[in-house]
Amino acid sequence: MDKIVNLEEIEIRFDRHTKLSDILRAWAEKHFSLFAAPECRSNTVTCINNTIGFDFADLNKKLGDRGYTISNGYGKYKDITFRIATMAECTEADLLDLLANIDDILGLEI
Repeated sequence: MDKIVNLEEIEIRFDRHTKLSDILRAWAEKHFSLFAAPECRSNTVTCINNTIGFDFADLNKKLGDRGYTISNGYGKYKDITFRIATMAECTEADLLDLLANIDDILGLEI
């Protein structure tokens, strides 16, 4: 907590989360669709519908080989959604690199 308060003010941190989630949502809407209704969306994690039916385990393994890990959905949504975090120490450069890697692995149009 000391790091959050002293190195990056809480308001600045929350603003970063918002900016990152906006970037992620725009990317997700271009390639997939968002799971949550607008009024229920979080600025710390985004749940995305797997509208193209890719193999999540294969994607996550390939991402892991490149130094990244994301999560699939919970329960009955496990195989039809996936989640990407935009909180903690995630930077814009980190997020953009992750998304570029997903684009590359899945062959998505940039």
